[in-house]
Amino acid sequence: MREGRCRPHGWGANNETEFEIKNPENAENCAYEKSQTREIMLMQVFFKIPGPLREFTGNQSAVRVEVEAGANLLQVLQALFVQYPGLRDRVLTEAGETRRHVNIFVANENVRYMGGLATAIPAGAEVSIVPAISGG
Repeated sequence: MREGRCRPHGWGANNETEFEIKNPENAENCAYEKSQTREIMLMQVFFKIPGPLREFTGNQSAVRVEVEAGANLLQVLQALFVQYPGLRDRVLTEAGETRRHVNIFVANENVRYMGGLATAIPAGAEVSIVPAISGG
C-alpha cells in the first residue's frame, strides 16, 4: 500500500467501514473517503397488473419490486422489467416512452399529468398499469 492512502480493513459500529491511515497528514483525505461510503436505502413498490398483462407475470395480479429510495417511475419500471421482461414491450415504446394506449397510475393519479416517467415514486407506492381495451 502506498503511503498516504487509506484502505478499509474492517467493519466498525453501525456497519461503517473503518479506514487504516498510513500517513496521518492525509487524514482529511481518508475522512472524505469515509464520508463517501454510504448505505443504499431500498424501498418497495407494488404494481397492480391487469388481466391482459398477467401472462407476463406468472398470472400474478400484483407484484413488488425493490428499488433505491428516491427512484422515479422510469427506474421503478426498469426494475419491474428485469423481473418480468415480457412487460417492457407492452408498456413502453422502442424509444422508451409510455405507449399511447397505456395509462400508468401512481396512487390513483395518472402520471401523464404528474411528470410522466420522471414522476417521483414514494416508498410503498402502488403503481397500476392500465392498457386500453377495445373491441366490438
